[in-house]
Amino acid sequence: MDSIYKALTEFESSGLLLRDFFIASDSRSLKSAYLVLNQAASALTEEEWLAVEYDFNALFVGPGKLKAAPYASVYLEEAGLVMGKTTLSLREFMEQLGLSLNKENNIPDDHISCVLELAVLLSVNARQSAEYTEAFIHYVNEYVLSWVPVYCEKIKINAQTAPLRHVAETLSDWLDELKTRVSI
Repeated sequence: MDSIYKALTEFESSGLLLRDFFIASDSRSLKSAYLVLNQAASALTEEEWLAVEYDFNALFVGPGKLKAAPYASVYLEEAGLVMGKTTLSLREFMEQLGLSLNKENNIPDDHISCVLELAVLLSVNARQSAEYTEAFIHYVNEYVLSWVPVYCEKIKINAQTAPLRHVAETLSDWLDELKTRVSI
């Protein structure tokens, strides 16, 4: 696994760090992912971390209506439901490339963590294959940029804690870099 990470660019590594943050499943993994993503965050108190965890759940997990649902289909489907036609189209796109998700975590294909991981995977492979370059450009322009900027704005608007606003800004900056990589 370490050899895979050594082959990644800083941009690609950052994408995986963002993936790890958005896929955090408990307070320990959330804190760990955030600390790796933002080295200056270690000064938060335990009470502040509880507020971040509460904010994370309100934005992305629930219960109740999510303030910033981490699923593409919520933004791209008329009914705003998870696992709609756009999710199935994404699955078909991946299958055409010979890819599939590891179903271990039971996360829908259009979850932001999966979207980021696929962008990184395509970026890595695009450096060595024209087929992947075309797929990478298509994926970013037709899929990622069609909803992730709106998702970032929802986080910025609804986040109650500075760490979550910081992650939204980090994701926005990462998207800006992603745009430059597909417009070359």
